[in-house]
Amino acid sequence: MEMVLIDETFDINQTGNYSISIQAGPDGYAFSVLDPLRNKYILLKHIPFEGEMSADQLEERIAGIHGNDEFLARDYKSVLFSWQCPRYTIIPGPLFQKDRLRAYFEFNHHLEELDEIHYNKLRGADACNVFVIPSEIAGIVHRSYGNVKYFNQVTPFIENGLVAHGGKGTRKTVMAGIYGKYVDVAVAEGEKLLLCNTFPWKDDADLVYFILYVYDQLKLSGEETPLVISGEIKKDSDVYGMLRSYIRNTVFEKRNDHFIYSYTFNDVEAHWFVNLFNLRLCV
Repeated sequence: MEMVLIDETFDINQTGNYSISIQAGPDGYAFSVLDPLRNKYILLKHIPFEGEMSADQLEERIAGIHGNDEFLARDYKSVLFSWQCPRYTIIPGPLFQKDRLRAYFEFNHHLEELDEIHYNKLRGADACNVFVIPSEIAGIVHRSYGNVKYFNQVTPFIENGLVAHGGKGTRKTVMAGIYGKYVDVAVAEGEKLLLCNTFPWKDDADLVYFILYVYDQLKLSGEETPLVISGEIKKDSDVYGMLRSYIRNTVFEKRNDHFIYSYTFNDVEAHWFVNLFNLRLCV
């Protein structure tokens, strides 16, 4: 079901003074609007996609949203766009060379003819995230706004995770970003990123297996090493109960207190849109 949460201070005639962050992928389309003067998020909209769609159908759906949504039709002070996709490669900063983006990406993935290559710097991890966006999707957004900064969901996932859970100690923390067909799993030790990987899943057993696989590979204790969950999982879900039975300290991610959030956002679970909100911290 489509969701729109609007603060009473939002003024559609003042969007030129606001910043918009957008995230899109096969599961849905969401965007949030920030009032930079108050550092406050004042609008959140989520449009879930039902059922399987081909690449052409997904492009058509996103083009339709951009062509008909009254909020997206406005001009904004700045625009950030995150494509939710498991196709990325993380390169250590000292080894990164901008002219080798294709070679880096193809370490792990096949580059499709219509893929558009981008990269983000991961400042906290001293690394770069090389990823792709379908050129038609990027074109839809570019035609709507012109000056857009592009991201992959792993970028805010890692950057926020290292700040929120890394600290200066040596305790390890596992973070899981859960989406409709895949889960991003990262492990932080202090301020260091030890691992970041993405696993496909079809049912709860798959999801639990891959998270426990990370614990096993890094010899982490389910009694001592916490698991922090974000993304599309409900607090009363069966899979949450399954994870807690293996990992005692399983908790949900919180919204970053760097920002202020409209009280209307209290109607949605806080861990669902943390990557969307945290895009602003990656600029």
